[in-house]
Amino acid sequence: MIRKIAAVVLALLAAWLFWQGFSAVQMIVSRGSPLDDALLQPPTSLWRLIASALAVIGGGMAALNIKGGGWLAMLGAILFAALAGVMAGMGTDSSLWMDEAITGALMIALAAMLAIFKRG
Repeated sequence: MIRKIAAVVLALLAAWLFWQGFSAVQMIVSRGSPLDDALLQPPTSLWRLIASALAVIGGGMAALNIKGGGWLAMLGAILFAALAGVMAGMGTDSSLWMDEAITGALMIALAAMLAIFKRG
């Protein structure tokens, strides 16, 4: 039961993060920028969308007891946390990456719960 709760919480958190990233890209495009600029200048938007999508899919798979879901969720969580590390390494102001760092750590903890607790 704990594994299923962790999987659902992880999937919902990642879906919220995906929506935030998608909304930002949508806003940039609505202001006249091309989609490739919105995703790739800098590539953090694309990275955020891919990482959170992997975590959503993995969390959903884990909630449904599908094999490999926990590891896919862990990959998404690690990529999301790594995004914060890359942003910090580029010298970005901490107010722009601190949310990603905290949320990434939370996602890694939830994904670790998926790896620790057995499917039932």
